[in-house]
Amino acid sequence: MFVARPRSAALRARYQEVVEERDEAVKLAAERLSTITRQAVEITRLRDKTPDSPLPQPRPVQGDMELRRQLRLARQAMASLDQQCRTLQSSNEAQARELRELREGSTS
Repeated sequence: MFVARPRSAALRARYQEVVEERDEAVKLAAERLSTITRQAVEITRLRDKTPDSPLPQPRPVQGDMELRRQLRLARQAMASLDQQCRTLQSSNEAQARELRELREGSTS
């Protein structure tokens, strides 16, 4: 089968373009593969260097500090009131016991 010279030249030029595009695609794929491999090695190195650990707690916001202070003061006040309540309760129990003893002593 015969092909005209201009058509043959056009086909050869197109073939050369396709070959160059293929070579560029292969080169790009090789570069991407080497980048992926390099990044995988870097990730593995970093993981081995710093194992998974809990993340550090974020620093509290300024308003958060004021809330924590107020909460601490409220808890101190509650503890103080609880102690006062216990003292009053024990005093009340002692007075009730004494009153009961006086009543039992007067009836006998």
